[in-house]
Amino acid sequence: MPLDKMMESAKRGLATGRARIDETKAQRQRDKLLYELGKASYAEHAGHATHEAVARKLRALDDHEQALRAKYERRARDIMHPGAECVNEGETAAAAARKMRELGVGSLPICGADDRLHGIVTDRDIVVRCIAEGRDPGQVSVRDLARGELVWVDAGAGVDEVLHQMEDRQVKRLPVIENHRLVGMISEADLARNLDERRLAEFVGKVYATSDVS
Repeated sequence: MPLDKMMESAKRGLATGRARIDETKAQRQRDKLLYELGKASYAEHAGHATHEAVARKLRALDDHEQALRAKYERRARDIMHPGAECVNEGETAAAAARKMRELGVGSLPICGADDRLHGIVTDRDIVVRCIAEGRDPGQVSVRDLARGELVWVDAGAGVDEVLHQMEDRQVKRLPVIENHRLVGMISEADLARNLDERRLAEFVGKVYATSDVS
């Protein structure tokens, strides 16, 4: 396995482990708050505590739940890796492949002279739709390799919308647009750092089930 793939796998495993720890801590805190609420409610019924004591415990539980919701209601701009570098639509597949190697990425957004997103080219596109077909990667432009409907997400979209787009289209990399300009990309590694283990497993199952895209 190439070193960059090993490093990516290690990062993903570390991110998943951290997410699992965070999820466990949140659940333990919730269980503790529920226990304290139950204890306060019992004390109130027994005449050993006031209603205000119960209300305080209830507010603490509600605050905890709201904080968790806020954590998982992040936006595309919060989980993307910013500053995605484009390849010009007139550049060749060979030039795009060299840029991917230099940047250590498996895909590049395709931008035009207007600095707007025109598509996306992946390493798989270059291999399958250029080299495997006997075409010269030094002559084929990335514009010719871009295929299908352009998929992207607004920077202000919620994480649920990001996952909906990626799962429905079975794509593993998603450009992020703000004010009609490319501002970042969301990859599997970004999701691994920001999703809990259950949701990440659900994403992987949907995207890889019958997917043949990169």
